[in-house]
Amino acid sequence: MVNSTPAETFGGVERWMVRASRGLIQRGHAAHLVSRRGSRLLEQAREAGVPAHGHRFGPDWNPLSALRLALLARRHRLELAIVNYNKELTHIALARRLAPIRRVVGRSVLPMMDTGRKHRRRYRKHLDGMITPSREVRRVVEGYEWMEGVAVQNIPNGLDLDALDRERDRLGGRSAVRSERSLDPDAFVVCGVGRLEPHKGYDVLLDAFEDLAREREKAYLLLVGEGSQAEGLRDRATALEEGASRVLFTGHRPDPYRFIIASDVLVLPSTTGYETFGQVLIEAMALHVPVVGSRVGGIPEVIRSGKNGLLVEPGDPQDLYEALLWLARHRDERRRLAREGRRTVEQHYREETMLDRLEAYLQELLGGSVAG
Repeated sequence: MVNSTPAETFGGVERWMVRASRGLIQRGHAAHLVSRRGSRLLEQAREAGVPAHGHRFGPDWNPLSALRLALLARRHRLELAIVNYNKELTHIALARRLAPIRRVVGRSVLPMMDTGRKHRRRYRKHLDGMITPSREVRRVVEGYEWMEGVAVQNIPNGLDLDALDRERDRLGGRSAVRSERSLDPDAFVVCGVGRLEPHKGYDVLLDAFEDLAREREKAYLLLVGEGSQAEGLRDRATALEEGASRVLFTGHRPDPYRFIIASDVLVLPSTTGYETFGQVLIEAMALHVPVVGSRVGGIPEVIRSGKNGLLVEPGDPQDLYEALLWLARHRDERRRLAREGRRTVEQHYREETMLDRLEAYLQELLGGSVAG
C-alpha cells in the first residue's frame, strides 16, 4: 500500500488502507504500508500491527524515491502495489523495473485522478487494476477511454462490527461526552466528522445550524476534524447571529467515535461528487446514530432516504435545515432510522465481506497466488 497523502491527513482512504492491510495480514498474506515520514497514517498502521515505512516522495518524477520503493519491494518480496495518487503511480512505474512488483492497482479517488495527457498514458501503460468504493465511481472510471483494458472492481468499504460494539461499550454510550462537554442530556446534538475542506460542505452545515438554533434552544453542533477551512469555519461560527456559542470545534481527535455516539445525528454535507463513498456514514450507522448526507457521489448508494437515513440537496442549507428540524422533532423516527442504518451495515458493509472481495480480486490479478 503506497500513499503520499500529506502527513497530517487521515481520512476514509487512509482508514481503508490500514484496515485492508491488517485484514490481509490476518489472512496470512504479507502486507506493508508506505507513507510520508511522521504521518498519521504511519502511526495508525503501526498501532494496527501493519509493517509501516516512512518514505520521502519528492516530486512526481523521482528516480531516487522509486529506487527506495524497489529495494523495499525486493527485501520483502512484494508482488503487488496499491496506489491512490498519480505521484505514487509514477514512482511505482519506475520501481517495478527493478523489483518483483507484478501488478499495480489504483484505489480510485476521483479528485486525485489527473486526466491530463501524460497521466492518461501512465494509467494505460502501468495500471493493471482499479478498486472503486462505489458503483458511481466505477461508472465514472469506466467512462474514461484510457482506462480500457484495466480490470475495475467495485469493493465497498467494510467495518469490524464486533470491534465497534466493544468501543461503544467502552465509551459508555452517549452520556459520557455530553457530561464531559457540559451538554444537556436532552439537547439535540448534530455532529460532523471529517476533513474541514471546501468540498465537504461544512459551511453549508453551519448555515443550516444557525436556522436550527433559532428553533431549538438546546441544539448543538460538534465539528470534529481539521483542514484548510478550519480557521475560516471557526470565524464563521463565531459570527453566527444564533447558536454561535453552541458550535463546538474539537480539532483532530484520535477518538471520533466518542463524539458520534454522543450525537443525535451525523451529517455529511458534501457538495461535489468527490465524495466517493462516505466512510463516516457507515461508521455512524454501525454505532446506531441516524445519518444525513448529500445526493452526490457514492452517498446515495449508502443512504436510502427515509429508509436508513435522509438525503438532502448538495449546497442547500434550507433543505439541510428542514431535515435536521424534522429529526429534532421526531425522536421515534430517529430511533427507526438508527435501527435501519445498523441493519444496512450488517447486511452490506462488513469488513469480512470487503476482505473476501479484495482477496479474491488480488488473487485473480496475480493469477491465483498472493505473497504470503
